[in-house]
Amino acid sequence: MKQEFIRLSRSAEDYLECIGHLCREKGAARVQDIAQRLDVKKPSVTVAVRRLAEQGLVQYRQYAPIELTSRGEEYAEKVIQAHSILRRFMREVAGLSRERANEIACLMEHLLTYEEIHSLSKRLSHSSDS
Repeated sequence: MKQEFIRLSRSAEDYLECIGHLCREKGAARVQDIAQRLDVKKPSVTVAVRRLAEQGLVQYRQYAPIELTSRGEEYAEKVIQAHSILRRFMREVAGLSRERANEIACLMEHLLTYEEIHSLSKRLSHSSDS
C-alpha cells in the first residue's frame, strides 16, 4: 500500500535524500558523512536527524549509524526519484549541463508536487518513444 506523504521542509527532505543515498551506498549513514555531503556542521545534522527520528523516518541513537525506517525509506525514495526525474528533464529537455541540471533539480523538487513531477516523468517517457 502506498503511503501518503505530508511534505517535509526543504531542509528535512534534503537530509532524508542524503541519508537515503548513504544507506544505499554504505548500508547506513553517519552524522559525519551527512555533514560532509551537505556541507553543514555536525551539530546541525544531529538536530535534523533527531527531528526525523521524532517523525518516525529514521532510527537514531547517539554515536550509532542512522538507518531509515520503512516509512523513511519510502519517503527518501520518493525524493530521490523526484530529483532524478527533474535532473533528467533539465538535461534532456532544457539542455542544461550535468552540474546545472542537478542544481535546478534540487530547487524544483521542493517546489513541485509529486503529482506534477510524475506528470513530467510520463512526458519524458513519451518523448523518448518518439
